Formats: sequence, structure tokens, C-alpha cells
Amino acid sequence: MKSYVGIFFLCLLSGLLPGQITILIDGSFEDWENIEPIFTDDSGDGQSNGIDIKRIWAYNDQNNIYFRFELGKEINLQEDNDLAIYVDYDNNINTGFKINGVGAELRYFFGERFGTIEEGSDMEFVNFAPVGLVVSPTVSSSEFEVSFSRSIAEFGVNFEAESTISIRIEDNGFNGDEAPNDLGGMQFNLDLSNQAEYPEVIWDRPTSTEFRLMTYNIENDQLFDPTRRNAFRRIFQAASPDVIAFQEIRDFSSAQTRDIIEDFLPGQTWFHQKHSGNVVTLSKFPINFSESIDGNAAFYLDINGEEILLINCHLPCCENNFGRQQEVDAIMEYIRELKDGSSNYDVEEGTPILIVGDMNFVGNSNQPHTFRTGDIFNNGAFGEDFAPDWDDTELLDANPYASNTFGTFTWLNPNGSFYPGKLDWIFYTDSELSLENTYSIYTPALDFNTLIDRNLQAGDVISAADHLPVIADFSFSIVDVDDLVSLDVQIYPNPTSDHLYIRSEEQIIERVKVLSQDGRVLILKNLNEDFNYFVEVADLPSGSYYILLETKEGRVVKPFFKVR
Repeated sequence: MKSYVGIFFLCLLSGLLPGQITILIDGSFEDWENIEPIFTDDSGDGQSNGIDIKRIWAYNDQNNIYFRFELGKEINLQEDNDLAIYVDYDNNINTGFKINGVGAELRYFFGERFGTIEEGSDMEFVNFAPVGLVVSPTVSSSEFEVSFSRSIAEFGVNFEAESTISIRIEDNGFNGDEAPNDLGGMQFNLDLSNQAEYPEVIWDRPTSTEFRLMTYNIENDQLFDPTRRNAFRRIFQAASPDVIAFQEIRDFSSAQTRDIIEDFLPGQTWFHQKHSGNVVTLSKFPINFSESIDGNAAFYLDINGEEILLINCHLPCCENNFGRQQEVDAIMEYIRELKDGSSNYDVEEGTPILIVGDMNFVGNSNQPHTFRTGDIFNNGAFGEDFAPDWDDTELLDANPYASNTFGTFTWLNPNGSFYPGKLDWIFYTDSELSLENTYSIYTPALDFNTLIDRNLQAGDVISAADHLPVIADFSFSIVDVDDLVSLDVQIYPNPTSDHLYIRSEEQIIERVKVLSQDGRVLILKNLNEDFNYFVEVADLPSGSYYILLETKEGRVVKPFFKVR
């Protein structure tokens, strides 16, 4: 079967001119706030199965047409529904497939996961790839955003939306809802001047980063396949992680996994552990303790004297909503007991927590909701709900974008029927961790210069596995005033324009952090000289900052002011 990797993601390339609005297919609808709906349907007229079409929005940029639609109930867009979209690319009823007053060059049946493209007498059945379909969210919802390519040219069928298009959305179930209810379509006038700029990829870790995390499902031991070795090698060398959470390492040990990574990234010792059948964690930092959690595993890592909890997940796949929710509930029970002090391993209050891995969130939205909020689904089996962060708030989702695209998908099969989906997640306690940078590597969308600079090839991630490697850079950004000590330390000059010198008569300073007013780590420097030090601050904007000095006796914080 023909591969549409390049065709599909040609529409996602970045490096474009800045525009007024950029629509990102990420499950968040904030970027639609200044866009008015093109249609509001009558309320309560969805009769067959309760899918009541409510409001529809449309937008375009130089490459794509975007739709947002709101429904009267929560559904899984990828299955168990009869919802279809009909797009008349030339607003001409006499071309394309004729249905209820439109001539649709593109039809797509979301629940069946296929569509047709038609021009003249030529019609072809297609999956998502030739039409550039991206959908979010991957889990069930009452609201979705989707995109299609403005220009489609496949199988001899060739058409492009240039000025005005017409759209219908219908529930094709018996007596289902339609928008609009009358014959004809909703009209949308494209703005051909719209130019979008997509999220920038910051390949090199920020100077404030304490550790770079990668989570990567390598698809049934494919890391160990010699024919894929070079693709994996280039990926790991481009990412250069400090901590790696692997999934689907089934028939190989953590030591064998370590040997592969040490071959890719020589000169570094890697600590390693395997649990629960197929999750392996590798770390440049010591692993103090690890244990299984109902098919997943907890790893306690010593990051330069700061312990973190990394929960490496590979949740049940596909239609197993019950099993997936059960494992999510078990993980949250584990975190609640950790916070309550009743776990198998004692941790200090405020220990940073990360929940990462292949979550397989393709079904009920309850599962990511439980991870974010601590709202346990089966309280009878797994106990009471709780706020999972140490400050009694929700966990945050890193939500990385695939490199040089507008989407947060982390899995795709260009020759399959299921849409690209966000299956790999990173949840974290933002009371203790600051997310400095995040992205996933999608090599088909990278431009030639980036591929050369990063020693990557366009087909690397597709050749390696069906999941993308997901990257996140974290720092420890929170200063606990109870942990501070009083030592004789001087900083000068203050104010300063370029260098800040540090002198200590009592203690050897092991590490220096420059913090913003809100506690974010801006500069991190490890020190190995005795008593006299300096830190370069010339690149900081003018303003007030703190410098945090770490010694064996404790930590000292002092304010300073940066001038031009």
C-alpha cells in the first residue's frame, strides 16, 4: 500500500510567515476564541442517537482548512458514531459527490475512519493521510477540532480550495441530525492572506535544565532490530536525554537496553531497571528504588541530590477502557498513599512526581481526567479522590507538539485507518518542577537544514517505531524557605551588568541557580572551585532576580538587580 507520510505532513511544515491566528490541533480551543461560529444549529433536533450538532467554526491558513464542532453529547470520534463531513471545495453543486444540495469533493466518515475524494468521474477511497486529516482530542469529547489539506492531489484526483467552500455535517444514523437542516451547505469564505506560524522546536536544552526526559514506546522490541539501528541511533543522538522511559521492551533485559544506549551515546554510565513486563527506565542518575504498580512501575531517581518519582506507564490498549481506567486508578492510589506517608518507600514532602509513557488514551476521557485531577473512578477499590500535586492542585500535562507541525499527536500509522493520536503523555507536579521545553520528534516534517544540522533523516521516526520520541526539559524551580540557611556569602557588584561574583569564607558552593521573581530557574551552573566564583548574567533582561547558592550545609538565597 502506498505510504502518505510526506503527503500528509507537507501541510504541517513550519518556518512560515507569522499570522494573526494559528490554529493548533491540540485539544485546547483557546486559539478559536476570536473566531465566530459559521453556523449554530437548532437545539435538540438530534434524534437517532443523541448526537445533537450545536455549533460549527471554520478557519484556514496557507495550507489547511480547520473545523471545530460542538455536539450535544460526548462521543469517541474514531468509532461508534455515524458522523460525517462533506466539503464542497469549489462551492459548486455540479462537481463532486452530490448530497443534499452540495457537491462534495471530500467526504469523510469519522466513525468508519475512511473517506472519498472525487473529481469529475474519478473517485477514490482514502484514509486520513491523503487528505491531511488531524483530529483532537483522541479521547471522547463533546467538542473536536479537525483539519484537512486545502489542496488534495492523489490518485489522479486534484482539487484545491481557493475562495469559498461549502460544508455539511450530518449524523447518518436513522433520523440523525444535520447541519444545516435545509438543503445546501454552510458557506465559508477563505482568507487567502492568512499565514500561520507553528510552535518553534528548541532542540538544545535550556541552560536551566536539571534533566532531559524522553519517553518512547519502541514498538515490540524494535530498538533491537539491526535494520532499524541507525535510525534509532540518530534519534537518540539528536535528543541526548538524561532519563529514558521505555515501553514495549518485551524480550530483552534492562542491561541489554543499556548496552544499546551506551553504544548510541558513549562515555556515560546508565543506571537501569525493568518492571511489569515491558517498561524499562534508563537514567544517568542513580535509581534509588523501584517497584511495580499494576502493570506499570515507579522509579525513584537521585537527580544531583534531589529525588524525583518517575512513574513509567504502558496502559492497556485500544478498546480495553475498563483495564486502562483500573491501572490509572491504581497509580493515583499509589500517589495518594505516597503523599499520606503510607507507601512502601518513604519520600520527603515535595518530592517531584512525573507520570509518563504510552497511555493509550483512545477511549473514555475519564482516564486523563483522573491523572490530572486525582478523581478516582472506582473509589470502592482504590480509595478516595485527592489533589495529586503537593500544593493540592492538579497535575499539569506537558502537551508537546510534534516537531514542525501544529499537532500534539505522538503515534501514527500512515497506512492504517486510525487517525494520528496523542497516546504518549507527560504529567508532572508543577509545584516542584518547571517545564522549560518540550517537543516530540517527527522527522518527516523537518526541513532540509534541520535534518542536516541534527544528523537526522526524514524517515527516521517512521522507520524506528510507530510512536514518536517525546522530550521534556525540567528544572527544580521552587525554593522552600524552610530549607534556607544563614551563611557568610557575598555577591558583587549588585546591581551588575554582566558578571555576578560570589565569595564565601565558610563553605564551598557546589551549585548556583539564578531565579526569576516567580521562582523559575533561568541559569544553572555546577561549580568545582574553592570559595570564589562568578556567574554570567549578561544575557538576562534588566530587572530583579535571586541567586540560589547550594552548599553541603544548606542553601542561601540573595537578591540582585541586573542593569544594562
